[in-house]
Amino acid sequence: MMNEDKNIRKFLNKKSLLERRLKNEILEDGIAYIPCHIENMEDIISRYSVRGCESLNAEFADYIMSFVECIPIKYPIVLEIYGSKFTDEEKEIIVEAIVSDGDYQLGRTIQENRHHRLVFIEMVVGTVVSGLLITLIGQYIGGIPREFFYVLFYLFADSFVRYLFIERGDYQNEKISAGRIASMKVRFVESEGNNL
Repeated sequence: MMNEDKNIRKFLNKKSLLERRLKNEILEDGIAYIPCHIENMEDIISRYSVRGCESLNAEFADYIMSFVECIPIKYPIVLEIYGSKFTDEEKEIIVEAIVSDGDYQLGRTIQENRHHRLVFIEMVVGTVVSGLLITLIGQYIGGIPREFFYVLFYLFADSFVRYLFIERGDYQNEKISAGRIASMKVRFVESEGNNL
């Protein structure tokens, strides 16, 4: 039991080495480099893609996103693709798919944010109207139960506050991440022996 408590304290007090790893492996001269080893086109492009409408392999997209989320915003990103030699046409397809998927994600994020702003406006109006109804019922109309309007007020106010203080920042971060992927540079490093 005592040893278990020490282990729990040890885990709770463990510090992250993220900054050291970023400095040693990713950041160089004010630019963030994301290294990845690719064997063939299927490692990057989804096998379900149609020619002229390529999209990224989900595992590859997750790999990029896991790096982008850790890299401080002030650093531009360069994706370094190590591995087999690609033709110019394949390189163009890869770059276009990365940019296109980033643009698509950015567009979806902007559209979601636009929708949530409309919901936010509705929540503000709902909060004000339900607050007024609670006040009016208390002063002028005595026979109507006020609990229903209290519940309405709470629901509107809760959504309003959640968007204002929590969700708005999340949408901003999603927009920045998608924009960083859409504007990231791609560099091909044709060399053997860079895989694990």
